[in-house]
Amino acid sequence: MEYYGELEEIKKVVSEHFTIEDVFYEAGFLTFLVAERDIKERFRGLYRDLRRLGYIPAARLRDGRVAIRVFKYYEPTIGWMRYRNLPLILFIATLVAIFVDGFIRASSPGYEVIFGERSIFDKFLEASLFTVFLMLIIGLHELGHLVSAKKSGMEATLPYFIPGIPGMLPTFGAVIFQKEPIINRDDMFDLGISGPLMSFILSVLVAFFVIKAQTIWLTEAEYRVMVEEIRKLGGGFLPAPLIMDLIISLFAVPGRVPLIAGTAGFAAWLGFLVTALNLLPIWQLDGSKIFRSLLTPRQHKIASYASLAFLAIMGYFFIAILFLLLMSRAPDIPPLDDVSPLSRGRKLLFIAVLIMIALSFVPAYYF
Repeated sequence: MEYYGELEEIKKVVSEHFTIEDVFYEAGFLTFLVAERDIKERFRGLYRDLRRLGYIPAARLRDGRVAIRVFKYYEPTIGWMRYRNLPLILFIATLVAIFVDGFIRASSPGYEVIFGERSIFDKFLEASLFTVFLMLIIGLHELGHLVSAKKSGMEATLPYFIPGIPGMLPTFGAVIFQKEPIINRDDMFDLGISGPLMSFILSVLVAFFVIKAQTIWLTEAEYRVMVEEIRKLGGGFLPAPLIMDLIISLFAVPGRVPLIAGTAGFAAWLGFLVTALNLLPIWQLDGSKIFRSLLTPRQHKIASYASLAFLAIMGYFFIAILFLLLMSRAPDIPPLDDVSPLSRGRKLLFIAVLIMIALSFVPAYYF
């Protein structure tokens, strides 16, 4: 590999951070064997200095010793990302799709059974509330990723919102693209958990609002009559995730059954479900980064296939098949520093990930 006349400068930079025991070319790449084993902070400093020269390091264990390879850095480019207005266009399209979906739901016969005849203005307000809540859940999810990336020194794009199909699924969420590689396991974990943690918190807040302000408390007889009328019109009821049941219990009215009405309730429900799915260690989901930061490549692969089996058993068969096809083409992308372990605090925080999945997940066969 050609190092553009900067070979001595690269050696000097590496020697400023590490004790070099040997240096050689391996598979055409400049490789350093270093004496240090606790390299997390040293490696981060090395990364910053080499990036200024247009290079990046990668640390791996080699026969019990730390080997650091140096690569020429090429910024990733995606053709359609050249359109600067694309994030704004997709944002507006997603807003419209969510609003239309909310208006369709607010206009359904089931809503008239619950609320009586409603005006266009009432439906407009219902759709607007649905749009605000769902966009907050999705938008702050991506903001969490952006803040985490910036904190770790990684440049990232603006979020690309993905509009869905009104009347079915109004949005497929949003994505951001990293312009730089992940430095170590800590950064990988932070980048993965930051988005779902934000969307989970926002979904909880929306659920509190819905249960406090929009839930109707009925007697068991009234509830059965209401349910029967709605089902006669072709309507149905979504099962609540465990977290919503827990929140409902805080506001329970003795002798009354809660009927969660309004599109805001669906926004909270969708926020919880998407958070749970996104935390699974599959494909390029956020959970894949979280689990990969803690597990070896082999362990992560086993966890991924176990999650696919779990989805299929829980009724998400077609989603499991889709993820299986996508995952088969996705290579393992480790952090540049694949030597330093995940910090102890983050290992403890991993328990929170499992709790969020348990509280938010809803089996599909209850739909």
